[in-house]
Amino acid sequence: MSNALTLAEPPTLTPALAVCHRAFAEAWDADLHARAAAGLLADRTAEAYARNVGRWLAWLDAHAMPRPTPADVLTYLADLRAAGLKPASVNANLDAVRGLYRFTETRNLYPAIARSVRGLLVRKDEPLDCLDRGAVAGLLNYVTAANVQGLRDAALVHVLFSTGLRLVSLCALDVASLDAGDCVLTYAGKGDRSDAARRAYLSPSALTALHRYLQARRDDKGTALDKAAPLFAAVGNRAGGDRLTARSVRRVIVGLMEAAGHVKRDAGGKLLRPRVLSAHSLRRSAVTAAYEARGLEAAQTLAGHADPKTTARAYARVQKGRVLRGLAGVLDLGACV
Repeated sequence: MSNALTLAEPPTLTPALAVCHRAFAEAWDADLHARAAAGLLADRTAEAYARNVGRWLAWLDAHAMPRPTPADVLTYLADLRAAGLKPASVNANLDAVRGLYRFTETRNLYPAIARSVRGLLVRKDEPLDCLDRGAVAGLLNYVTAANVQGLRDAALVHVLFSTGLRLVSLCALDVASLDAGDCVLTYAGKGDRSDAARRAYLSPSALTALHRYLQARRDDKGTALDKAAPLFAAVGNRAGGDRLTARSVRRVIVGLMEAAGHVKRDAGGKLLRPRVLSAHSLRRSAVTAAYEARGLEAAQTLAGHADPKTTARAYARVQKGRVLRGLAGVLDLGACV
């Protein structure tokens, strides 16, 4: 499959155009965060755009390029690819540049120079991996359940698997999000932003794990928990009580997977293929288990996918990974000796 980038005819730039790309970026960043505050955009999306636009601005500075054109955007993407970024990451950077100059064009500040630049093709059928239900349960063997942190980590594993929630939704949960009587968590979905209207049903063991964790927090605090307090909170002297971030959840889950031997590090200490087995892969595990037990419709409902093709494609990629992993043993010549 080709990874070529294609380019249409560039727009004509006006020589008298006043150019200050850093000021453009600051104005766009303010607009993004205003939209995020209004619940129209996820905070992490605004942060990702700002981070990727920062890379573009640094590239402009390094090349002393005050009036970039579509051809320059194309060169920038080629440089990112040459630096080792994967096609999906290159496209994410392109999206940020597109967004910046769509913003400037609507304000008659600078043309939308990235509109005509096409991104790299990204395959959607690479094999994926996820843990089965027994392996997910096995992660609990590596949790220290004698303190608040251990009880929290156990609750994270239970809730992530029993609900299939995305990390952004999980981390936004408050204590008030839990309806213990109905075994339900109310949450905002991916497209809902600030409207917590969806319901995630907890398994009996997940509800028990949550009860134990919250009771330990109450005992540790000595008072009842504020309903507006985060459901999952950081532990420690510096950030204790603060809302647990998606990065922290990833660290917890990947740490358990590493302790269980599912993920490994290279000689430099870097995790090998962390995106294949990660905190998000527990969602994949849950959706896969639902698919195998109750079929596509049940899996789609759990995942909250608008299109069943999205659910089916993810499951097919998991199955592809399983087939290829199984064939590795069948095709092992060493077994013939």
